[in-house]
Amino acid sequence: MKALVAKAEQFLTDAKGKRTGVVLKLETYERLREAEEELADIHAYDALRDQAHSEIAAGQFVSLTAYRADRKRKSK
Repeated sequence: MKALVAKAEQFLTDAKGKRTGVVLKLETYERLREAEEELADIHAYDALRDQAHSEIAAGQFVSLTAYRADRKRKSK
């Protein structure tokens, strides 16, 4: 992932001078959104990793070949 570096930050302020927002280039915004989605995927994986490993260790899984054969059989 590329580093997200702002060259010239532009802030929006309220009447008292308090920063309330920031103006970003669209490219920077899109990279931030992609990074956010990637992080959400990592959190989802981490949350289910232990459960998946336990199920695999207990033999509670189906091979891809068996899954495909079952789908093919059901579609007929």
